[in-house]
Amino acid sequence: MELHGALVASPGMGHAVPILELGKRLLNQHGFDRVTVFLVTDDVSRSKSLIGKTSTEEDPKFVIRFLQLGVSGQELNGSLLTKLAEMMREALPQIKSAFMELEPRPSVIVVDLLGTEALAVAKELQIMKKHVLVTTSAWFLALTVYMASLDKETLLKQLRSRGALLIPGCNPVMFDPVKDPSNYIRELAESQRIGAEVITADGVFVNTWHDLEPVTIGSFLDPENLGRVMRGVPVHPVGPLVRFAEPGLKHDVLNWLDLQPKESVVYVSFGSGGALTAEQTMELAYGLELTGQRFIWVVRSPAEDDPSASMFDKTKNQTEPLDYLPEGFLDRTKDIGLVVRTWAPQEEILAHKSTGGFVSHCGWNSVLESIVNGVPMIAWPLYSEQSMNARLVSEELKIATRVGVDDGIVKKEEIVEMVKRMMDEEEGKEMRTNVKELKKTAEEALKKSHIPSSYFSQ
Repeated sequence: MELHGALVASPGMGHAVPILELGKRLLNQHGFDRVTVFLVTDDVSRSKSLIGKTSTEEDPKFVIRFLQLGVSGQELNGSLLTKLAEMMREALPQIKSAFMELEPRPSVIVVDLLGTEALAVAKELQIMKKHVLVTTSAWFLALTVYMASLDKETLLKQLRSRGALLIPGCNPVMFDPVKDPSNYIRELAESQRIGAEVITADGVFVNTWHDLEPVTIGSFLDPENLGRVMRGVPVHPVGPLVRFAEPGLKHDVLNWLDLQPKESVVYVSFGSGGALTAEQTMELAYGLELTGQRFIWVVRSPAEDDPSASMFDKTKNQTEPLDYLPEGFLDRTKDIGLVVRTWAPQEEILAHKSTGGFVSHCGWNSVLESIVNGVPMIAWPLYSEQSMNARLVSEELKIATRVGVDDGIVKKEEIVEMVKRMMDEEEGKEMRTNVKELKKTAEEALKKSHIPSSYFSQ
């Protein structure tokens, strides 16, 4: 019987990249005869361009298909979580039709954490094995499934009284004490639904590895802690699922990096979805200029009300004027800095010997790419679970220093201080040592298969 896997990713590169990498691993390491990856998107051309920049040669056994949504993220209201959940709900009929059209019918499906409603579709179609891929940390999975184990009233009571959720066998998750959880009923409801659906799967894959999150993974293995919450559903750490630098890639940014001293450049990027306000963009520009440090900055047009605005941005700003930057900034920094519009080859930049630090929004893909390349970070979270990721890398792993926020704005003086700490001071040297040690554990994890060899043939 041919072993055919169907994998589904929700919108966004943070979900597409690990799903694609998992698909390649199933094909190359776990005996799959064919893998079909479905990428749900509200903009096929934009998704193709992003995937195309980092995709490998086409393989007839590895097929990528795009499912075009009729609704755009820009047309929906609410947080990023509620928007993406609604978009995946909208995609369910297409997902079902796509599964039914596959020949042979897939025997294994994998959906990401925002696509868990498709597990019911797979059950209806009598697909044998149903799995979830968590594209972020094991700690975030712990939060999601534990929230689902509580009723709404208990959850709200805990959040109001403690400002934190005490997860069995894990570090607590802190919530913003100034925000009333009652204002986030939709988000909490979606999170609880997702957590409840996760434990209907046959197994869960997580884009992490034991040495990165030993305490949390240990809790999942403990029947008295999160093992009890999972009700016997196994959790497999399969990370790091990241793209690696493409050898010999030609790009102007890489040509510029070739001319810079070793570990001298600060790379600044807030991911494919991150957006700063106009005021924050100005402060960041002034801060980078005042450091006197070499830098590469991937800039996007400011957004005032939504830090994830670039996720669904249909505009292309490769040629638009950069009039949101300080007057004369480009001229004053032309000898030490490089400003890039919209997109840059992040994997290759982080792998380059001249890159010495990364100012990051702490999306999980970016965190892992920084680790596998041994680059310390300045953690600057913007939305979703990025605050959890920032806490993990700064307080537990000690591979990052984290910005503070004064009245919602990180001032230029703090940016200068953070860059100096990362690039020049003893704290930065310790961070660099720690991240290079973690890099070794990632390399070891990549050599191992964390899914039992007979798992898919049972």
